[in-house]
Amino acid sequence: MSPAEGETPWEKKVTAICFAPDNSRMAVVCVDRIVCIYDENGDRIDKFSTKPNDKGPKNYIVRSMAFCPDAKQPKLAVAQSDNIVFVYKWAGDGTSIWNGKKSICNKFSGTSPVTSLVWPNNRPFEAVYGLAEGKVKIGQLRSNKHQTLYNGESYVVALASNPNGTGVISAHLDGSIYRYNFPDSNQSGPAYTKICTHSSVPYALSWGRAICAAGNDQVVTFYDRDGGLERTFDYSGEPEKGQVECKEFSCAAFNNTGDSVAVGNFDCYYTFSYNTKSDSWDENEVKVVENMYSVTAMNWKNNGSTLAIGTFCGLLDLYDACIKRYTYKRTFEITYVSPSQVLIRKKSEKSSSLLKSNFGHEITKINIYADPEVKIDRFVVGFTESSLILLDLDTGKQSEIQWHGNGESEKFFFDTANAVLVSYAGELSVIEYGSDEVIASVRTEYTSSHLLSVRINERPPRQGEDNPDTPRVDEEEGTNKKIAYLLDHQAVCVKNMHTQASTTINHDTKIDFLELNSRGNLLLFRDKRRVLHLFDVETQSRTALLNYCSYVQWVPGSDVVVAQNRNTMCVWYNIHAPDQVTVKEIKGDIDGIERTNGKTEVLVDETTSVSSYELVEELIDFGTAIDDRDYVTAMQILEGMEFSPQSEAMWSQLQQMCIANWNLKMAERCSAALGDVSRARYLRKVAKLADSAKDQGVDPRDHWQVRSKMLELKKELEMAEDVLIAHNKVDEAITMYEDLLLFNEALGVAERRNHPDAEDKRRKFYQYLLDTKQEESAALMKESTGDYAQAINLYLQAGMPGKAARVIADNNINQPSNLLESVAIALEDADMYEKAGDFYERMGQKQRALDGFVKGHAFRKAVELARKHFPNQVVSLEESWGDYLVSVSQLDMAINHYMEAHAQTKAINAALKARQWSKALNLADQLDVQEAQPYYAELAEHYASQKQYKEAERCYVQSDNHSKAVDMWTAAGEWEAAHKLARSFLPESEITTLYMENASKMEKAQKFKEAEKLYLAVEKPDHAIAMYKRHRKFDTMIQLVEKYRKELLSESHKYLAQQLEMECNFRDAEEHYAAAGEWLAAVNMYRSNDQWEEAIRVAKFHGGINASKRVAYAYALHLGGAAGAKLLTKLSLLEPAIDYAMESGAFEHAFELSKEALPKKVPEVHLKYALYLEDEERFQEAEAEFINASKPREAIEMYLHQQSWSDAARVADQYDPSAIPEVYAAQGKAAAEREDFGRAEEMYVKASKPDLALAMYENAGQYQDALRVAQRHLPHKLNEVNLRFQSAQAGMGTGGTKADYLSKGRNMEKNGRFSEAIDAYLLPKKDVIRDTDALEEIWEQAVRVAKTNMKNRYMEVVRGVSSRLVDVKKYESAAEILREADLLDEAISVCISGQAWEKAKELASGNRMLTDRVESAFSGYMVKAENTSGLMEMGHTDAALDVLAQRGDWDRLWETAAKERVGKNVTMKYAARRVQQLVDDGGIKMDEAVETLLKHGAPSSPSYYDMYRDLTCGILGRDKNQESKTNQPAVVADLREVLYGVAIKLRGKSTDGKIDMEFEQLLMATHYTHMMYECSARKLSSLSCKCAITLLRYAGIIPTDKVFYVAGQACKEEGEMNLAFMLLNRYVDLIEAIEEGDMSGIDNADFADATNVPFDTALPTYFYLPEHDAREEVRDWVLSICMDNSIEQQLPRQGESEGTVYGGLFASSKPTCIVTGYPVPSRDQINVNNSVANKKDWNALVGKTGRCPWTNEQA
Repeated sequence: MSPAEGETPWEKKVTAICFAPDNSRMAVVCVDRIVCIYDENGDRIDKFSTKPNDKGPKNYIVRSMAFCPDAKQPKLAVAQSDNIVFVYKWAGDGTSIWNGKKSICNKFSGTSPVTSLVWPNNRPFEAVYGLAEGKVKIGQLRSNKHQTLYNGESYVVALASNPNGTGVISAHLDGSIYRYNFPDSNQSGPAYTKICTHSSVPYALSWGRAICAAGNDQVVTFYDRDGGLERTFDYSGEPEKGQVECKEFSCAAFNNTGDSVAVGNFDCYYTFSYNTKSDSWDENEVKVVENMYSVTAMNWKNNGSTLAIGTFCGLLDLYDACIKRYTYKRTFEITYVSPSQVLIRKKSEKSSSLLKSNFGHEITKINIYADPEVKIDRFVVGFTESSLILLDLDTGKQSEIQWHGNGESEKFFFDTANAVLVSYAGELSVIEYGSDEVIASVRTEYTSSHLLSVRINERPPRQGEDNPDTPRVDEEEGTNKKIAYLLDHQAVCVKNMHTQASTTINHDTKIDFLELNSRGNLLLFRDKRRVLHLFDVETQSRTALLNYCSYVQWVPGSDVVVAQNRNTMCVWYNIHAPDQVTVKEIKGDIDGIERTNGKTEVLVDETTSVSSYELVEELIDFGTAIDDRDYVTAMQILEGMEFSPQSEAMWSQLQQMCIANWNLKMAERCSAALGDVSRARYLRKVAKLADSAKDQGVDPRDHWQVRSKMLELKKELEMAEDVLIAHNKVDEAITMYEDLLLFNEALGVAERRNHPDAEDKRRKFYQYLLDTKQEESAALMKESTGDYAQAINLYLQAGMPGKAARVIADNNINQPSNLLESVAIALEDADMYEKAGDFYERMGQKQRALDGFVKGHAFRKAVELARKHFPNQVVSLEESWGDYLVSVSQLDMAINHYMEAHAQTKAINAALKARQWSKALNLADQLDVQEAQPYYAELAEHYASQKQYKEAERCYVQSDNHSKAVDMWTAAGEWEAAHKLARSFLPESEITTLYMENASKMEKAQKFKEAEKLYLAVEKPDHAIAMYKRHRKFDTMIQLVEKYRKELLSESHKYLAQQLEMECNFRDAEEHYAAAGEWLAAVNMYRSNDQWEEAIRVAKFHGGINASKRVAYAYALHLGGAAGAKLLTKLSLLEPAIDYAMESGAFEHAFELSKEALPKKVPEVHLKYALYLEDEERFQEAEAEFINASKPREAIEMYLHQQSWSDAARVADQYDPSAIPEVYAAQGKAAAEREDFGRAEEMYVKASKPDLALAMYENAGQYQDALRVAQRHLPHKLNEVNLRFQSAQAGMGTGGTKADYLSKGRNMEKNGRFSEAIDAYLLPKKDVIRDTDALEEIWEQAVRVAKTNMKNRYMEVVRGVSSRLVDVKKYESAAEILREADLLDEAISVCISGQAWEKAKELASGNRMLTDRVESAFSGYMVKAENTSGLMEMGHTDAALDVLAQRGDWDRLWETAAKERVGKNVTMKYAARRVQQLVDDGGIKMDEAVETLLKHGAPSSPSYYDMYRDLTCGILGRDKNQESKTNQPAVVADLREVLYGVAIKLRGKSTDGKIDMEFEQLLMATHYTHMMYECSARKLSSLSCKCAITLLRYAGIIPTDKVFYVAGQACKEEGEMNLAFMLLNRYVDLIEAIEEGDMSGIDNADFADATNVPFDTALPTYFYLPEHDAREEVRDWVLSICMDNSIEQQLPRQGESEGTVYGGLFASSKPTCIVTGYPVPSRDQINVNNSVANKKDWNALVGKTGRCPWTNEQA
């Protein structure tokens, strides 16, 4: 948008920029009042001219623009300076809402120019604008009216809205800023208020996370929503070098999240961002754009990806906002536009999706998952610190929920439309896209797609009713959200996620499939027995649909079910009629269902091809229409179908629903279709009545006649009668019953309502009954009128003597007797003997009554009658009664009657038949022995079959079948019982024979365990061993050998290994070789059989890496050449093999390997070979190898070492000329050593190293030759040599006296050679002149000369002389010289170093700083001298204590501290130092460390955490031997007291009462270890066991192998054998890992669900059980117990562990017990001393100790 030709820059000034809510359009306007529309790529696609107010002149300016925030409403608001706001609307053309004609849909005029405009988010019908007169107004688009929100009384310069659209702010010319809250914003306080006054006119105003305001004072200020100052950035000063000059701020804009703001200036713009970590605003780099001029407008894209800037000169720039960008899966481009929002774009598409944190959290991680159906990436998951963001790329719906997962353990399931399921920590959360809340959260371990079903608004809500009395109308749209999941493997829960109501379905078998229909009201589930069930959630009814079901699925979008039963496909088109199923034979397995283009097909996999079977679409549509209450559509579907049983059921269903909903005409049509003509006619009549009622303005449902007819149709006659009677229609009610031939009911109505014809109707009805032979009904009428004789006769005529007898009994009729007699005879003729007997008894005929009772089997009445009148027949009647009960299989009851009749034999037989074994045994005990034996034998067989061996043995013995009893015990494996019984009646030899025979039989029957027990019972272990050997059960054989023939164990292993090797069973042979300690034999076995890889593996496992290398090397030698090299390369052993070959002297093979596979190694081989040859004194060959290795210098050195000068020179000349001087130098050195100095000088000169010749002569004391060499070859060193010569002379006593040096110096002074005089005075050394006073006098002359004549050397000479005086211990003289040179600091330093303290104090007097320095040094000296008394006298108590601490005199330190009453903090500091020393020493001294802390105090500073960790880990990590050498429980108790005291101090210092997590872990590990020892000492073994299990969670503080061993042993002692096995098995794995130094091979599957057992702990470096035998004992126990079938060898689920010993293995939200560490149920909680405990465990421990286990206070 650069200026056009002829235009001045200001004519194209950009005045406003805005983006559409979907970012597809950008509107820009300049001072030319033409709005330009750009697409998302920045290309202009449209433009239009704005219109003036009321056709006025075009001299206005567009001040601001804003798009409607609703993306579905293509509207643009334009604020103009001619007092009006226009709202433009695009008409759309079907392809896009932004196309088509534009028109003005709203306009809001004012009384002054409009200066600014904002259209708040989420308010599509309200635009807010400001006026020059200071008013802020709102335009209502729906009513096209405007109203004033408030008046700021000053020109409105800017408006801004917050990101949520709940409020607006306005900036005014007087600097004031007002805030307005919309009524529905839920904000407290007044609707509008002045929040602050800015320091300048805030032209730049925006509202995001804070309010940003800036103006012409070059200050950017951030305010909170109430006007409070948050941060100020002042740019008003002079800019620093390299920075741009800040001018007036003109505009500002926040991005969509409100955490970044851009503020426009001249030639640049400033950006600021919110730092969530520091909770403040930070300044970013200023973006400088040269020649941009002033920024006049700016705005952000709604996704925050682009910043648009318009300038004074008409320039429009788009800036890409990107923090970082990367490619994901080579498919997506991920762009971070801010920390809290990310753009995700498919590389193949132009459009992008926005992933945004509505909470403003930083997005730290993004994953994109594929749609499970189409396998295309679609679902985005973003993680922040405290939330989870989910985005569907297809629909654009996003959800953000609060989340505290770790981003690694979550599992996501995207099988459900509109929602995602997240599984984390055993909890399944359902999140609906577009909702920022978890709509449901359930706990289930079953997250397979076959065991979960979620339905969310997949079908439209039903509006019609199924039945007016029990309506099933769905709730409002959007609330149909259901989930079905497993509570356990036999229980399903269906939960309404909207109402949170749930239904539980319990089943008796494991469920392996479940699925809800699309509406969520029907559930299909299948159990492990392949039985398919249907559950109606609304009616709570269950139906079994199909057996042997291998596949089932709902047809998508319907309630049709497709299932497979073997080779049959079953289809339920009407699932509400389960018996109506369509069956079709198929030849394969159903693979799925496809429903496309109005066609539904079932795909069947027929092995070689896939066939499709089409379903009847009409039937599917019918079911859907019925479920949606669309009865018209349902009928239209049925009209087009042929009549069949299936369609007949559907017509019937539609008819019932139409009748239930009073749709009578449709019900009539259904009846006609079903061929029910009478019903159709009836319904037509009722429909006419209903129409007539409607014509009368009455609802047919309320019309008495229509309603009664419908009730009559439904056979609800009583309700129909009630309706008619309620409307006083008695005759109609009577007629209704008469038409239905229900005369009795009709008569009842007439009599109840006192109808005048009631009696006549009764008479006619009675006659009608007689005429129609209905004597029973007639008798009832007579009975009701009291005519009992006539009623009895009528009952007898009807053949109902029983009812006649009832009439007599009920009315106590005794006369006439002939009537009673006739009734009795009739009863006998009808075989109603019991009632006949009652009549005879009533008539006094007792014998006939007794006979009747017996014939009628009414023995109870017969016995009662006999007791009164025939006592002698009672016994026989009881026996007959028992016989009858046996005949009707009532054996239990028969027993007692036989016993009453003293028929013992029959009673026992009845008891046996009734399986009343106890009763039969009691009865048998009452018989004679001989008589009872057959019954005992039968009872014994029963008890043996029921494994009630004790009772069976007793019965066998009673029946004299002792051998069977022995066989029974033997078959049951109870060898001891069998042996005991056999010994009671068999001799030992026969017992042995019997057992051996039985063992042989067991062996032949392949029952080896039973045979083994028999052999061992008679002490024949060798036979058992031989048996297992014969049958090749070598493992068991070895176990027996180890147990009974341990001395033969090694030989047995070796024998088996050799046997297996002969059989080529190498793997098993290897195991036995290893067990025999002959692993080398296993290696040789594999080598001899050419299985080198196995040989290498065995060698590595048993002999270590070096052994494996040797075998690999041997393998390579075996292969030779390239094959060997290739092998070593494959095993990554090539280089070590070459090294091994060189070390072993096999250089030929080393050359072969390196040349074949590792050429870069060849020079090294040559070099090593050369060194080998040199050691062998084969120098010529060595030379060649050095040359081949490109190491000629080493060959030269070899010859030099051998003093073979010619060879060395030859090699140097030929291969390394640079080494020739070294050859000459070496020759010179050799000559010098021989004292052939001339030859040596010649060689050194040839080597161009005359300095070596010079040194040689000087070392030999031949200074004349040295001076000659220096004069000829090194003239620059001549003076130096001369001085050394003179020094040497002085040292030898020639010219070395004080007078000599003074004389020489004075001569030089006289000649004016002052510098040389100084050098002469400095020439003497302390080793030449022993008199230090003389030296001092000479050196002082040098100082004098320098001071008076050579001031440039004065300081140098002073420092040099003082240094020399210090060397001769003349500290005070040295200090004096330095003081004269004004070098006080150095003078004092000299005194301090020489301990001349008085001189030092004299020099420092008058200078406070120097005095303090001297004092400090003197104190340090005293400390160093360990003069504690002096330090104490000086008042330096801390220094004295430091001396004692450094000396290690701790007893005196504590004594001194106590004497001087040193503060507790000081003693704790020294206690910590002492403890650190003791911890570093380790071992038993750690006990003293604990005692020290306990006695002298433990510091609570975090800097000592490492010390506490080392101390705690050292004490708790002791091995078994170390614990035995000390009183470990007491030490742990003291350590626990120390850590508890530190924790109390830390909590006191903390503001929230919490302590460091690591320290708390140390405390709790120590506490529960103490509890374990305490409970064990108090004989509370169960509590001690729990504490040991709790310590598993502190593995790492305590060595891992130790916690598992201790916990396993505790469980073993407590009898918890399964858990003991699990823990000790883990311990065995750990000790193997410790032996190997690698724990990667440990399988964690057994404890995968045990959330309290950590796996990331470090591997211990030593064993808790140091003794190998002790560890092997544990290993043997684990091996032995794993064969026990009673051991489950797995942990229970977490839900099943509560209240058991397994509870401590699982993390729980419940509080943990301070006694055991186990979760405490709320019902058992007790809160004592700020701790929680299990009431039972607390009482058990406190009852023993009398003290609180946490505070150790008196309980």
